[in-house]
Amino acid sequence: MERLRALPVFAEGPLARSAPQLKVRRAQRRPNRLGFAVPSEFRLSVTAYPGIRRGDVLETLLHELVHLHVGRAAEAHAWHGPTFKRTLAQAMREAYGVKTRAPRSTLHGTYAEAIERVRENHSSGTVFAESRN
Repeated sequence: MERLRALPVFAEGPLARSAPQLKVRRAQRRPNRLGFAVPSEFRLSVTAYPGIRRGDVLETLLHELVHLHVGRAAEAHAWHGPTFKRTLAQAMREAYGVKTRAPRSTLHGTYAEAIERVRENHSSGTVFAESRN
């Protein structure tokens, strides 16, 4: 989490100043919510479950950190609106080298798939993979 907090996208916010409280929850099967953030308490939670991929964890953790950074924006779809989506896309580029069009929804999975592809390409010798989802 320290590396993620140091990303340029977070340089002007609360994550640059201090670490949030992180709780890792465990579930016996995939939950509906993989994580959540509580900006007013500066804490977040990520759920681990059997079969979770590294990309799922990385996407969820960064998604929740963006919530702590952006908070509730004064715009339509305050939690997952344009400011959140733009910030998340920038954070994904900076953290994981993921360049993909911002997904229409904020449902989990789009970035996790792209992270997995980047990791596969990196391990096979390709330095960067661009997704066109």
